[in-house]
Amino acid sequence: MILLSTQQTPYLLRNVSVLNIGLNLPAPRAAKLLAELGATIVKIEPPTGDPFEKISPEWYADLHSGVNVRRIHVKTPDGRKKLHQLLANVDILLTSQRPAALTRMGLEPVQTHRRYPHLTIVNIIGARGQEAEIPGHDLTYQTKAGLVTPPSLPRTLIADLAGAQMAVIAALALYASGGGVREVALSDAAARFSEPLQFGLTEKGHFLGGGHAGYNIYATKDGFIALAALETKFWQRMRKNFPDLPQNPLAPTAFSILKATFRAKSTKHWQHWARLQDIPLEAINASDERQSI
Repeated sequence: MILLSTQQTPYLLRNVSVLNIGLNLPAPRAAKLLAELGATIVKIEPPTGDPFEKISPEWYADLHSGVNVRRIHVKTPDGRKKLHQLLANVDILLTSQRPAALTRMGLEPVQTHRRYPHLTIVNIIGARGQEAEIPGHDLTYQTKAGLVTPPSLPRTLIADLAGAQMAVIAALALYASGGGVREVALSDAAARFSEPLQFGLTEKGHFLGGGHAGYNIYATKDGFIALAALETKFWQRMRKNFPDLPQNPLAPTAFSILKATFRAKSTKHWQHWARLQDIPLEAINASDERQSI
């Protein structure tokens, strides 16, 4: 077994070059993850640029730090020529277009791999099979996976970010085996993150869905806290501090006792108390639209 230090990690892919032609978030995020492992990144954008740069200039700049961004019109003969010159000299190709769009670009993955057998090709798509041509975004994939509760929008982009990580895993696995083609579906990424809900763990009222008094959100005198005293050792520390708490954290009285207890003092007080007692607890930012039980 070879153990790598954190200082060594950025050099794992120091001899690997990546060409990214995917826009918006998933593909550039995957490219950044590969860059953090030492890979060299080249990105092709259309002459009008990546729409994500206008949506979130700061995040775009972060994702593309150190990236060689080239504006190329790949629908022109000259643009195609430049694209294929790059393909002949890189190790990994990242795309995030629908299959029909890739075909129109002359980059159908299987055919492209036949032309460049050394390439590792990872195409990030929305969904598999016939649904691959149906337009979608993070919101629709999260919705299909049951992760959206109306009327609130998701607070993060689970499908996009998880899809980027899945793309990196696929790229590394294929590259290590000598190249190949793999599709990564954002709908699959969202579905994987919905497993706690599918198996009932985070369903409302269940163990991690508000059914455990030690794993919940409570109002304080001036805000809210998130308590995660899930393991038995943490619950026993809670009971040592608050003797009226029942042995069973699922008992209704456990909730009422903690609700009254936490409301009596400030968030800062409970943060300090939790550190002293070695109990997992965090303050919830005032901007977070959360509700106490």
